[in-house]
Amino acid sequence: MGLFDKFQTHIQTDDSHKNEALRTRYFAASPNAVLTWLSDQIKTQGQTVRRIDAERGELAFNGEGWDALATIIQVDGGRTAVDFTMNRESRIGPDLGPLVTTYYEALEQKFPLRAIGNQTVER
Repeated sequence: MGLFDKFQTHIQTDDSHKNEALRTRYFAASPNAVLTWLSDQIKTQGQTVRRIDAERGELAFNGEGWDALATIIQVDGGRTAVDFTMNRESRIGPDLGPLVTTYYEALEQKFPLRAIGNQTVER
């Protein structure tokens, strides 16, 4: 990430993001398992879960000076996609990229990783 990335007030992960750390992750787990575990992890980090919509696969949460939406959907047999959209209230504040990376790393410790973006992960 470059110097200007630290001043971004909005970050959204997707399959083809220029920064591999911010590409969609696909896990071998059910959407409900990921949603429940991620909600608990967010609370453990001292952040606030604002809304959970299991039907839409959405988990809204926030921390000090920022808010986020995690989207968790099953895309095919046994693969669940996890994306994040994060917004910061001002240009000065926590760097959003490392926040996303922290959650992806925690998910990778809990659930088998199947793909990053469009690239299958062999394990």
